[in-house]
Amino acid sequence: MAFKKKADKLENEYSAKESSGGKYKKSPAKKLLFLIVIVLAVFAVLLSPIFNIKQINITEMKKYSKEEICSMIGVAAGGNLFAYSSQKAKKILTANTYVESVQIKKSFPNTINIEINERKVRGYVPYMDSYLYIDEYGRVLEIKGSFTDPLPVVTGLKFSSFQLGEKIEAENKDAFDEVVVIAQVMTKYEMLDTVVKLDVSNTEKITAYVNKIEINLGNITNCDEKIRTMAAVVKQIPEKDRGSLDLSDLSKPIVFKYLT
Repeated sequence: MAFKKKADKLENEYSAKESSGGKYKKSPAKKLLFLIVIVLAVFAVLLSPIFNIKQINITEMKKYSKEEICSMIGVAAGGNLFAYSSQKAKKILTANTYVESVQIKKSFPNTINIEINERKVRGYVPYMDSYLYIDEYGRVLEIKGSFTDPLPVVTGLKFSSFQLGEKIEAENKDAFDEVVVIAQVMTKYEMLDTVVKLDVSNTEKITAYVNKIEINLGNITNCDEKIRTMAAVVKQIPEKDRGSLDLSDLSKPIVFKYLT
């Protein structure tokens, strides 16, 4: 009992001192100082050289090099991994018409992984004195005065305006939709490196020009089979030969007619 009374007495004394600002209670200044020390210690760890960026992994793109991407989003070896803003970099990249989507992941202590889904040019559409670079969905990625890659030059679309990063709003929507389908199938059969021109002004007689060969595809019916056949046949014809192919009706024999 005596021991219990003594313990109760000490507890009461501690409570009294605490409530009256006794030595058992930490002052606000000491608490603030302790907090500052903790924050500074955390910052010292986060900003230490161990978290300096050493490796930057970026998905290979056709349009931009790794160096160009790094410059675009302001990332470089030696920068601090914690201080670098992934959200800001993602915003910059997704604003680019050639970028469909992007993921940026930090791998501690010193690596950044950037995965980019790239939109690729699948053809050109003449517009005034320039060319619209379009992807396989007819989205305008860029406008230039010329082109270098041997991709299809699509003619026959009727439109008065366009917006970068958006699909072309063509007056002859059927023709535009068929261009999209044909571009996707040509991508499938790797025909986009050889087709020079695609004329969709008459959707019942779509015409493709490969090297010096004029190919009548007819309408969009059996497009996959027609493009597959075109890809196979064109490979067998020497580039210097001039002539025509009629693939509008695949039930008929395929005959290459030489131009004289």
